[in-house]
Amino acid sequence: MGASIQVHRECLGSVPCRFGQRNFLHSAVISGPTQLKGTDIDVPDLRGGFSHLIAALAATGTSRVTGIDIINRGYERFTEKLAGLGADFDITTKK
Repeated sequence: MGASIQVHRECLGSVPCRFGQRNFLHSAVISGPTQLKGTDIDVPDLRGGFSHLIAALAATGTSRVTGIDIINRGYERFTEKLAGLGADFDITTKK
């Protein structure tokens, strides 16, 4: 999507988190301003997927997001809530 992102194994907050001792890439620094660009996105999981969806809504151009059924199961009426905030999207289903 065009963002400049650095991921780290260290906890970047003031309090160590539950991932701090596990050697996971779990903290990120996103540098900007960078205009996000629309792209194709596959939702990886509930929380990460919703973050991807918000980034797609903030991007210029069109993004195609697949796997939103994961988000639909996790967040009640999320499309109605996003539409209420002014989000411009179209949901199509495969038949």
